[in-house]
Amino acid sequence: MLHNSEMKANRFLTMHKARKRIAWIKAQFANGRDVYISTYLSSTRYRPQHADMFRAGKTGAYVQRGKKWDCIDFCNVTSA
Repeated sequence: MLHNSEMKANRFLTMHKARKRIAWIKAQFANGRDVYISTYLSSTRYRPQHADMFRAGKTGAYVQRGKKWDCIDFCNVTSA
């Protein structure tokens, strides 16, 4: 049996932040806005029809790129 003192601190924090980020992105899409995912080198615009390309998992927030999933945890996310 696992006791409270043995639990890892913030073990669900990454999943919680990812779910909040994806919920914010999908809310922007629901309002008809575009979402921009920016890194240091590039910026990609996603439109409301791309809403199914975003998901949250245990290890972070992801966007689909082809058959692969890119992590967007440390990217700048803006809406216009």
